[in-house]
Amino acid sequence: DADEFRETLETIRENYPPNAFYSLMNFLSTHDTPRILTVLGASYVPDSKEDRAAYRLSPEERQLGLVRLRLAALVLFTFPGSPTVYYGDEAGMEGWEDPFNRAAYPWGQEDMELKAWFIRLARLRQNCPTLQSGQLHWRWTSGPILAFARELNGRLLTTVVNAADTPQLLTLPWSGAAPRDLLTGATLSPIDNVLPLTLLPHQGLLLES
Repeated sequence: DADEFRETLETIRENYPPNAFYSLMNFLSTHDTPRILTVLGASYVPDSKEDRAAYRLSPEERQLGLVRLRLAALVLFTFPGSPTVYYGDEAGMEGWEDPFNRAAYPWGQEDMELKAWFIRLARLRQNCPTLQSGQLHWRWTSGPILAFARELNGRLLTTVVNAADTPQLLTLPWSGAAPRDLLTGATLSPIDNVLPLTLLPHQGLLLES
């Protein structure tokens, strides 16, 4: 739930100095946790260690995990802090807890589309000071919809994520210029200082204004 996400991160922000919050080590999985693709795609967690060792996502589970992982990576690279990628997550590696999350990197068998997505997000982060040190503003947090903005020197970048498997409607107050989605190049049209959005299932936006 997006509101729980906001509450959790606000608790951290309230209990640590600003410099700590804005340099947090953020990650989706590590050597101490199950692989994020498995967590996001699996329909159940096998009971026994033997079953978890042998577990592989079905094609349908993997596809669901991949679209969810793309959204999670978008949040990771646009949120305050230092985005940190556990080796192989960008290549589509699977696995439950240690030691099943520590397989060798799949050289020559990477998911190249997923890897390209991570590279693209990393370049956006590298080339955009707003994503590196911009102040955080929450725009909308409810159910499957998360929207937050980063602001620096008058530049505003807004991340919008629909984690649901159904379309969602969202209306954001918008007083600036017509925003451009940096992920698709499309320009959106505010109406009377309001930006109406129809979000497709598992769609993410990065709006620049």
